[in-house]
Order: sequence, then structure tokens, then C-alpha cells
Amino acid sequence: MKHFVFALMILLWVTASGFAKPPGGTSGESDANSEDIAIRERIAAYVEAFNQHDAALVASHWTEDGVSVAEATGERTEGREALQAEFEEFFAANGSARLSGQVSHVRAIRPDVFEVEGQTRLFAGADEPVESAFTAVLVKDGDQWMISSSHEHDLPQPLSTADALRELEWLVGRWEDQSDEARVTTTVRWSSNQAFLIRSFEADLGEGVTFEGTQVIGWDPLGEQIRTWTFTSDGSFGQGTVSRNDDAWMLKMWQVLSDGRLANATRIMTRVNDDTMTVETIGQTIDGEPVPSLAPVTVVRTGSADGDSDAQSSTTEGAAR
Repeated sequence: MKHFVFALMILLWVTASGFAKPPGGTSGESDANSEDIAIRERIAAYVEAFNQHDAALVASHWTEDGVSVAEATGERTEGREALQAEFEEFFAANGSARLSGQVSHVRAIRPDVFEVEGQTRLFAGADEPVESAFTAVLVKDGDQWMISSSHEHDLPQPLSTADALRELEWLVGRWEDQSDEARVTTTVRWSSNQAFLIRSFEADLGEGVTFEGTQVIGWDPLGEQIRTWTFTSDGSFGQGTVSRNDDAWMLKMWQVLSDGRLANATRIMTRVNDDTMTVETIGQTIDGEPVPSLAPVTVVRTGSADGDSDAQSSTTEGAAR
């Protein structure tokens, strides 16, 4: 997608955000407020022209020597005529293209020069929208605000939930680990729509005592990290975050125990090969009091998960205790 499209989007954010300041300010503030209003009105007309696919009208919002730059490639389009030609080519190839976006920052450089920063979204056909960040300079020519320059760069596309969790897909299956304290069996599978990994575990503590639990692993698109939520048969519950360091995965967990005490721990899960991992628990505290670290436990794959595949293997002996 040619960068000129993003240059167009710059302005549309201005319409979405109010530049007006509360009444009662100084004369300078009042002047700035009136210019903000003028910019918004100008931008509204610009966006309407773009969404009408009127290349000549869109280009008329640029100065004669306006410049659009795609920072990722260094591609430059200089001059109103060249911009209009690109608009015409783009509209001919993308008959349903629409713009939307938001302005994040607007400031006056001089009374007749404003800088605008924001993000845009270009919708073209059935493809995913293209998101871009921009910095544009608008100058006043007579009584009109014109685009003098625009610098744009594409924003990284957010991961889908399934894509974000794909690195943990090797955990899908049945696993078993044994320690002096317990024998733990774990099954990891995908949820039906692959939005989550679901880990079910059971610990045999001996003498007929068992301990069960479920851990849900998902992608947090707001915090842009993998999170976990754990619920166990004794009434304890907790949550955590997951991060990767080469072949090791670090799970930082916070839990409310069944008796109301607060527990914290860090579990380090290291992939040895496709069917073997080690799990170590460190930094464990209960109500702020340190608890001795547990020796690393070797966990081996014993089979595939029933039904939908997915799994986060893991955990040590009491894995979510």
C-alpha cells in the first residue's frame, strides 16, 4: 500500500478529537482555539473528499509543494500533481477504500503552522485494515489550512490470540512428573476456538490425598502479554504472566490461598526436547515470608491430549499450589 494513503489519514484524527479549550482563556488561547476549529472543519472536508474517492479534491488540500514520506521505505511523493496521480491510481484499484483514525497530539509551532500526530486505519476491501502512525505539518495559506508535509510509518499488527499462544503449542498433550512429594499428571489442550490453552492437572499426594486444578492461558491484547488464571480444588485461585527467554518460559504467579493468605512464586519451565522439560519454582513467599525453593522436576510427555489439542505442560509437583 503506497504511503500517500497514510498522509491523507493524518487529518482525519483531527476531526475526531476536540481541540477547543474551555472558554475564559487568554487572547492567545482564544486565537489558538479558533484555529483548531478551522483545522477541524478543513480536515472534515478532506476526509469526506477521500471517502468520496475524489482525487482532485483530496489533492487540493495539499500545498503545491506538499511532500509525503514513507519512513519505512524512504519513498517520497512530492508536489500536488504527483499526489493527485497517486490518489487516482489508488482509488481506481480500491473502490471501497475508507479512512478512519484518531489524533493523539496537536500543537502550534507558529500561529500559521500546526503539527499533528496520530494514528490511522485504512480499510480496503476484505483485507485487514492497515494501521499507520503519522506526523503532519499544516500551514495556513490565506484563510485555508493546507498539508505541507507528512511522515508515516506502518504500525505492527496486533497478534491474534492463537498466534500469540502458538509458541506454547508444543505443550499440548499429556505430561507426567514425579517428585518425592507428589505424582502430577497434566493435560494441555486448546479451547474450541483456540482462544485459550487449558491446562488440567491432578496431583497424587499419597495416602489417598489428591489435589486438582485448572489453569487457563490466554493472550492479553491490552497489556500485550500472555496471562494465566488458575483455580484449584482446595479453593485457591490466582493469576500470572508468562514471558520467554530462549528455551525457558517464566511464569510469575500471585495467588490467594484457601485460608486467605497471599502467595507469590516464579516458575521456570525449560524445554529440553519435544517430549521433556524441567520445571523449577523459585522466589516463593506466603504472606511475605520466604518459602524454601523446590528442586527442579523433570516432566515427560506420556501421550496426546483428548479432543482438541493444546497444552501448557508443566508444573511441578503441586503446579499451582
